[in-house]
Formats: sequence, structure tokens, C-alpha cells
Amino acid sequence: MVVGTRFVEGGGYRGTRVRRVGIHLFAALVSLMVRQRVTDTTSGFRAVNRLGIRLFAADYPHDYPEVEATVLLSRHGLKMVEVPVVMRVREEGNSSITTLRSVYYMVKVLLALFVGLFRRYPKILEEE
Repeated sequence: MVVGTRFVEGGGYRGTRVRRVGIHLFAALVSLMVRQRVTDTTSGFRAVNRLGIRLFAADYPHDYPEVEATVLLSRHGLKMVEVPVVMRVREEGNSSITTLRSVYYMVKVLLALFVGLFRRYPKILEEE
């Protein structure tokens, strides 16, 4: 999987304080879980190969999938690479991510990651 990250090579992204806390918390936790440095676990800018698509078709996390999907790939022995992207500043409208929603998201994803430590993952066979 290739992930477009806002944080590699000084991408300059700055979210709200609560959001930055969550991003750093998940980056540290997921990095420990997958034994690889991960900087942007919440990026939705992703590309996967055929085996990654087969894996996600069989078992893709629900609700807020980005963080859990990184762990899922690792559990199946697939690799992830982060590449820098520039995220532009919002020109119009307001974010739907409020402080309360950020806290809710962090609690829910932490619970999902904890449960994921004990769940059995389905085997995904490569095509012949």
C-alpha cells in the first residue's frame, strides 16, 4: 500500500490541537503494532496492489478504516510506504470534525485497535 502522507519531508500540515494529539497518538501506537514508522495513519489517500484489494474486499474495517487498515495489511505481511503529499488549506466551508467528534474518533479507534490485537484475521490466498 502506498499512502500519501501530510507529514513526511515537512509537509506543513497543521490541524487543530485535539486532532494533532490524535494523529501523533495513532502514529506512535500503529508504528509499535506494525514495527514500522508510520506518520499519517489517518490519511485517506491510498493505493494498493491486487493482493491488497483482495484483502480489503474480504476484510475491510468499518467506520474509520484508515488506522485499522494499516494494521490489517501488516498482519498479512503486506508492506506500506508513505510518500509526501501537499494538503491545501480549505478555501470554503467548515470541517465536520469538531473537538467532540475528534475525541469520539480517538476512543473508538483505540478500542478497535485493542480488539484487533485479539481477533483472528482471515487468510487471503494469492492468485495462481
